[in-house]
Amino acid sequence: MGFERGERQAKRTKKALVQAFSQLLHDKNYNDITVNDITNLADAGRSTFYRYFKSKADVLVEMHEGIFGRFILNHSSASDWLSDEPSSELVEFFRKFQKSGPVQLSLTYTLGSDIDYLTREIINLLNEKIEESLHSCFSESDSNIPFAVLAQAISGTYSQVLLSWVSKHQVLSVEKIAEYIHRITRSVIQEAIGQS
Repeated sequence: MGFERGERQAKRTKKALVQAFSQLLHDKNYNDITVNDITNLADAGRSTFYRYFKSKADVLVEMHEGIFGRFILNHSSASDWLSDEPSSELVEFFRKFQKSGPVQLSLTYTLGSDIDYLTREIINLLNEKIEESLHSCFSESDSNIPFAVLAQAISGTYSQVLLSWVSKHQVLSVEKIAEYIHRITRSVIQEAIGQS
């Protein structure tokens, strides 16, 4: 009982730190945000912060875990990956990204020395989440491409098309970009598992 209560409290504290950091990103450049800023806004101590995160860069990575879980990777079955239409979650992800596009794009210019670490960790996280979803929806023995490689191809599609879409000021509609990414992803998976 005490363990569960402690676990719930830990989740609440970690969530408060992430939310504080997210709020700060709307008001300040990434490089100008300090651990003290985060802990003050979250009403937590520095030792509490370092219990969950090594640095503010790791808070940003944690934010992406929630983003990927909610909007990109809500695929619980093979039919979700192979459906004719993109999921409503994917469309909603692009809609939210479109609204915060200027913040997201300006963020990439203010990451300073953390940019290489963050890029690597966020892409690794996306690969990991996609691979987990593939394993839960398909049998790897039915695939002629290892799921680790397949996940990298899919995450590359998501990240590169998304960045290009934002940098070109979203010429395509939210619905169209979601449709194109879904169709590309679906065709890669169909090729791997021999479905058409």
